[in-house]
Amino acid sequence: METERLPNLFVAGVPKAGTSSIHTWLSHHDDAVGSRDKETYFFVDPGTHMYRSDFNVENGLAGYETQFPVDPGSHPSVIFESTPSYLYSAAALEHIPDLPTRPRCLFVVREPSSQIFSLFSYFQGNWNWVPPEMSFRDFLAAVRGRSHDFQGNELARDALGNAAYVHHLERWRARLGDERMMVVTFDELARDPRLLMRRIAELAGLDPSFYDSYDFRTENESYAPRSQKLQSVNVALRSRLPKGRLYRALRHAYRALNTRKADGPDAADRAALAELRGEYQESNRKLARTFGVNLDAWV
Repeated sequence: METERLPNLFVAGVPKAGTSSIHTWLSHHDDAVGSRDKETYFFVDPGTHMYRSDFNVENGLAGYETQFPVDPGSHPSVIFESTPSYLYSAAALEHIPDLPTRPRCLFVVREPSSQIFSLFSYFQGNWNWVPPEMSFRDFLAAVRGRSHDFQGNELARDALGNAAYVHHLERWRARLGDERMMVVTFDELARDPRLLMRRIAELAGLDPSFYDSYDFRTENESYAPRSQKLQSVNVALRSRLPKGRLYRALRHAYRALNTRKADGPDAADRAALAELRGEYQESNRKLARTFGVNLDAWV
């Protein structure tokens, strides 16, 4: 495999922190090529719900280049993919830092209780990993008690431990070093996406002025289905469809027909979130101190 077809940038964490938007915004840059599938899952661990035996690093790098549509004779400065579960993947941690492209890794973190609630809402509304009748408080109890396997979805099962980001990030820093990784926050993305994308462009070696007049639009927001039966059909079919123009057209039609904006937290949810927020204070303080990120908005 030619080195020029390997990524030199990974958006490697965390789920439900704006990585879909960042992937889209980066892919529009004139000098960047993003993967065909935003999340390739190529470096996920065997046994995870994202693992594909026919497309995984355990078989070597052969076939990985098919995710990156680099035109013949073209030499983009940045080739990248965005699989936010890589933060937690032993295979990703083992292989990505040693790729011959010496890739940089971007990690976007979000206030833990908000990230967990967004993950819960997404897996329940956009998918069916979390039962539709399960409340957020019951979800937290199930995660704590290991009483539900969420159909094998380890991101749901491990949601609480995964949100203590600093412990995972320290392992990546030990492999990458400070100069090859950046930690930013979802708050920065929400507050000033232009400033954030200029920073990311500089990390990646792209011209940041591209974003001076760019029109920022968000991607992959959580929704709630109007009909749970139709949502079940949607989930069953969409994983079998090739990702392309037809897929995007069908997705647009489905969302217009059977989705509405996801409900925000109700009073019971807000009480659970307040309790949950306090559990991460020590981890958040260490994250701010260790990686120099401003977490004032998380207090």
